[in-house]
Amino acid sequence: MKFPPLALLMVVVAFLAGCETTKFYCQAAGGQIEILRKSRPIARVLADPATSPKLRRQLGSVQEIRAFASTQLGLPGDESYGKYADLGRKSVVWSLFAAPEFSLKPKTWRYPLLGELEYRGYFHEDQSEALAAKLRAEGYDVHVGGVSAYSTLGWFHDPVLNTFVDYPDIDLAELIFHELTHRRVFRKGQTPFNEALATAVAEVGVRRWLAHHGRTKELEKYETRLVRRREFYAQIFSTHRDLEALYASNLPDEIKREKKSAALAELQERFRELRRRWGGSGKSEWLNKPLNNAHLVSVVAYHHHIPAFHQLLAECGGDLTLFYKRAQTMQLPDN
Repeated sequence: MKFPPLALLMVVVAFLAGCETTKFYCQAAGGQIEILRKSRPIARVLADPATSPKLRRQLGSVQEIRAFASTQLGLPGDESYGKYADLGRKSVVWSLFAAPEFSLKPKTWRYPLLGELEYRGYFHEDQSEALAAKLRAEGYDVHVGGVSAYSTLGWFHDPVLNTFVDYPDIDLAELIFHELTHRRVFRKGQTPFNEALATAVAEVGVRRWLAHHGRTKELEKYETRLVRRREFYAQIFSTHRDLEALYASNLPDEIKREKKSAALAELQERFRELRRRWGGSGKSEWLNKPLNNAHLVSVVAYHHHIPAFHQLLAECGGDLTLFYKRAQTMQLPDN
């Protein structure tokens, strides 16, 4: 049986209401309904005299990127990003990560249809902050961050949003390739697998997209960006390993607390050194406030296994069709 999108959503919500809290799922349904209600076909947006020249250019870039995703990357680019929605806010959702004071095992939440995930998402920032305050009172380290896009995994045709449409076209391409990968391959309840796979495909996709258009200098700059990204992650992974050893030790909590604080402060200093070497003002969000376990969890969950997927693609000779097939049964390394 086929349901109209809104009717289908309400059927799902009615089912979910018996799981966890009705309040959470009602806000999730309300947020998705808002997106669907505000979405307009891109052709209609382009035909509207009130549409700004900049938005026209950006939507044109999206159309070209999604076509490349379909024809060159084996991604369902013809099934998403055909509409545009202005939500009137800076983020579409706010994601919350949490971990105990002396553990890097993230708190998880179980969702019907998605399985167990390492984050909680809210369409309103105040709701995410309310949960953050509750978890902090229970002794958790918490990190809340705004998210510009997410995938509904084929339940709906995801639209272009104002939260990311102004990105430079390379960032647009990376985001769109990432989210479309979730529609191609997704494992229920396996965030590290899903996010590392999508990131690896996005990086390969941007490389191929730039090469396809002969944008050699921009491709060189993108490769530099990826090197710096790996350097940044390497610092986080190193601190993550150090803290795991600390938390597993028999030291008193007071000493663990002191050493934890020192390790995280040292991590921020290494970030400052990277930024001095790179130039510019990137990664400011990692320098403006004290770090905690939840910050590390939010990165490790998404990026730790990216090299494994690049290796798999190399073993497939760069053939993405074979890569997607083999990724379906791939087992991630233990470390």
